[in-house]
Amino acid sequence: MEQAQRGESPRLTVALLGNPNTGKSTLFSALAGIPTRVGNYPGVTVEEKLGRFVYAGRTIDLVDLPGTYSLLPHGPDERVAVDVLHGRQPGVPQPDVAVVVVDATNLERNLFLATQASELGLPLVVALTLADVSDRKGITIDVSELAQRLGCQVIRVAAPRGEGLDALKDAILVAGSSGRSSPLPLEHAAADAGRPAAARDAIARYALIERLLAGVVTRRFAAPLAEDRIDRLLTHRLWGTLVFAAVMLAIFSSIFWLAPPLMDLISAGMDTLAAWVGGLLPDGALRDLVVDGVLAGASGVVVFVPQIALLFFLIAILEGCGYLARAAYLMDRLLVGVGLSGKSFIPLLSCFACAIPGIMAARTIENRRDRLLTILVAPLMSCSARLPVYLLLCSGFVPNVAVGVPWLRLPAVVLAGMYALGVAVAAAVAWLLSRTLFHGPPQPFVMELPGWRWPQAAVVLERAREAAWSFLVNAGTLILAVSVVVWALANYPQNDDRIAADMAAERDSIAARLADPATPEADREELTAELTLLETPEGLAVARKGAIQRHSILGRAGRFVEPIVKPLGWDWRLGCAAIASFPAREVVLGTLAVLYNLPPGDDDGTALERRLKAASWDGTDRPVFTLPVALSVMVFFALCAQCASTLVVIGRETNSWIWPAVTFTYMTVLAWLAAFATYQVGTWLGW
Repeated sequence: MEQAQRGESPRLTVALLGNPNTGKSTLFSALAGIPTRVGNYPGVTVEEKLGRFVYAGRTIDLVDLPGTYSLLPHGPDERVAVDVLHGRQPGVPQPDVAVVVVDATNLERNLFLATQASELGLPLVVALTLADVSDRKGITIDVSELAQRLGCQVIRVAAPRGEGLDALKDAILVAGSSGRSSPLPLEHAAADAGRPAAARDAIARYALIERLLAGVVTRRFAAPLAEDRIDRLLTHRLWGTLVFAAVMLAIFSSIFWLAPPLMDLISAGMDTLAAWVGGLLPDGALRDLVVDGVLAGASGVVVFVPQIALLFFLIAILEGCGYLARAAYLMDRLLVGVGLSGKSFIPLLSCFACAIPGIMAARTIENRRDRLLTILVAPLMSCSARLPVYLLLCSGFVPNVAVGVPWLRLPAVVLAGMYALGVAVAAAVAWLLSRTLFHGPPQPFVMELPGWRWPQAAVVLERAREAAWSFLVNAGTLILAVSVVVWALANYPQNDDRIAADMAAERDSIAARLADPATPEADREELTAELTLLETPEGLAVARKGAIQRHSILGRAGRFVEPIVKPLGWDWRLGCAAIASFPAREVVLGTLAVLYNLPPGDDDGTALERRLKAASWDGTDRPVFTLPVALSVMVFFALCAQCASTLVVIGRETNSWIWPAVTFTYMTVLAWLAAFATYQVGTWLGW
């Protein structure tokens, strides 16, 4: 009642505004806890976080704006921040109060944003973070005098320890009842009249900040902190690079030894669920759809959640402690040569586990040119889904001979070469695109190194949860739908007469080879086993499934594209597998197992390899798989865009379906040309 008499609304909308690495996310979590909503602002891919808390009987809706150095709308982050503050962003109310988060160790740079915010007319509160670090560095700030000069309340906060939070909440309530603020006065020097408008504005603002801080900030000599000595090591051209390589190797390796147990557990759980559901349903189309289509597609989605969550968890730790900013600064020197920037490195590194979180991580790149360029080359990094294909073909068709030293074997060299190929091609494509479609140098990489701090557990865990949930909702639903469609294409239409004739022809072919006196004795044993298997229910089921897929829409598509893939050394079955692997590259192994009639129950890990070695072109004894063919397949899958979820995420992150189409087209053409060259050169050399 008292609030109503004063004309106060029981609800306030408060925006958190600040530079990157000022502790804004930590302050958000300390005030509102886990956000009530995380998503993208309508029309853009910039992340929005909304939280809510109740204080002194008032409900406070908290909007965490993207970190930005300026309110001049150069990039999507700045545009979103400006639109929200002016009430122009759909679905987000105009804030009643703006809280400007200012790093106490870098007042001069951070207050630049505060001077711009004062011109919005919104009530302002300045939250002074990292004040404990400024104290250790010998920086003393007269907070009351600074507040008087700024014309708004200034509150010292230490969010991880909960210090100053109640004072900040009180200041928000007072600001929400005080009306609109007045802009700080800018004085433009006559000597700057000939400069561009942006330069004159910046000069005037820094002159204003100098007057604001005169007598407010005092600095005393302080011995170099341990963190300063650490920074000199980590930003060193040589030692910093070595440390960074070790850190990234540790993170990269952890993805493969920490996530697999959880992935195996999820996979086993999905297999158990599929078996249980399959046992409840009668044999028929419905059972096949649910088990082989829906549940198989769902398994292919959720199995990657541990990798994605773990990767973002580790990245959040590096970001929270301040190391990620130093790594980006260090890598900028290397990436600028191919048209990228330092902020591109972490997203590209993430793609070695999975391209999806890597592409999503490109959100941290403010410049649209650099972000798009990073996204377009990201799928060229060899993700973990390519590894089973590499391992199968390397172990089966690459000679196991030593290279230089006894412990270094040729299959391992070829495997490493596939990863190196992706990196080299990505660098070449980035260089070419930066000089054509994205002509111009990368945006200068300017950033401030944040102070070292302990990452906040709530922020780190929330980052991992957001990444996993975003993957399930955004990419998972669509790849599930695509998987079901591919299942339908691989199983229909079903012509019983054709299927029976195909199975009979296969039996007759095996019997004819057995009757041929020229058939080697070793082959006779395998042919006899195959013929015996065809007399069992399990063998008949496998043969029937293979016949169904050969005459399905997908099988016909494989035969249709055979003239296109034949120059690569592939038969129609390999073409069919490439088409089927569009939802996910790992599908290729299952497709080959069906098309080459892999016997059931043979799980020693070599059954598919033996089938591929024994495979021949239809109607001939010419083997399908040779060393040049195996290398051609590996090169193709190293460079192709056979991953629907990746293309979906590219579309969502760029807010356009043009770029997924561009990515799919250039990568497919590039993969075909590289595979063609590999096969032709390998054949010419007599491999």
